[in-house]
Amino acid sequence: MKNHSLKFLVGLSLAAISPAIASEPEDMFKRMDTNGDKKVTSTEHAQFAETTFRQSDADSDGQVSAAECESAQAKHDKKIDKQATATHMRLVDTDGNGQISQMEHTAHAKSAFTRADKNNDGVLTEDEVEVFHKTMKKEMKG
Repeated sequence: MKNHSLKFLVGLSLAAISPAIASEPEDMFKRMDTNGDKKVTSTEHAQFAETTFRQSDADSDGQVSAAECESAQAKHDKKIDKQATATHMRLVDTDGNGQISQMEHTAHAKSAFTRADKNNDGVLTEDEVEVFHKTMKKEMKG
């Protein structure tokens, strides 16, 4: 799996879907931390996830297809990795209909936030995002 595509989809796992997410966890953290306090609250994370979903839903039908996911991936790093997209779709598309709904996206984003928040304080630090990023990279590979 290509490293850039993998980084992109790891980012997707944290915010669920995004053409706007940067490849590196530090850049992603800065995009989520809207007030610049060096913490990402669940509200900031949810807002970021909602924005990324809307940006990825190219036809505005309330669903993100694999093709839309790949389009978002291409906009982000100019490389499409169909295997990485398939893995992402399998993780997020819980009803198996080949589309990621807003509800599936939101549930996955909430789950990712909870998993990343290792000390359960309701906010993510840059370190927690970086550790989660590394964990997801390992999970996506195998």
